[in-house]
Amino acid sequence: MNTPNMNTPENTTPSQRPPIHPDERFLLRTMESAPHPLAIVEALLKYPGRILHELRANRATAVCVGLLLVAAPCFALYGVVVGSLSGGEQLWLAPAKILIGSALCALICLPSLFIFLCLGGADVKLRCVAGELLASVALTSLLLIGFAPVAWVFSQSTNSIALMATLHLIFWAIAIGFGLRLIGRTGGSRTSRVWIGIYVVVCLQMMTALRPIVGRSDTFLPAEKKFFLAHAIETVAEK
Repeated sequence: MNTPNMNTPENTTPSQRPPIHPDERFLLRTMESAPHPLAIVEALLKYPGRILHELRANRATAVCVGLLLVAAPCFALYGVVVGSLSGGEQLWLAPAKILIGSALCALICLPSLFIFLCLGGADVKLRCVAGELLASVALTSLLLIGFAPVAWVFSQSTNSIALMATLHLIFWAIAIGFGLRLIGRTGGSRTSRVWIGIYVVVCLQMMTALRPIVGRSDTFLPAEKKFFLAHAIETVAEK
């Protein structure tokens, strides 16, 4: 008498499903549902290749709108957590600066990304590159939201601006590292790695130009212009 195979697909429960293979995550396939924000979040975290596919298809506009509806609230909410260290006007200044800084960094670096990808041999259009950069920014914002509860706990238990600035910088570095992985899938050339370095430097300088994001200030923007490395060295020396 034959014993039924308990490992057949029919007998596999959802908890027994195998993990998503890395290669499967970036397969260019159509999204299974409309590109509303919840579907965008799921696709970014599980199947980012589907986002890249839709950006090159007919639903690019709808996907970009969905990405904006994900990124903007996530950055704003994380900004509230950043501003909760000092409270007061920082509860709206920090979110505003993070939103403005993120948007400006993407807009400033978009032309160079398109040029680098074309020089690297990628057959891409500016519209698609803009969408893929937006997807990278949205994924970064999702990672920051994941770190937000941890950042909030520390902001409520310490008054050290230097400590919180370092912690936020670490969270940002991890989040942007995951987000920029999408850029390597646009055409996959070594030139995109050079652009990633440029993008990171622009982000660091933007943080310095919009300082202080962590802590209080008498003005919305600093009166003194400063290079981010010089600002970091001076901050460490003061502490």
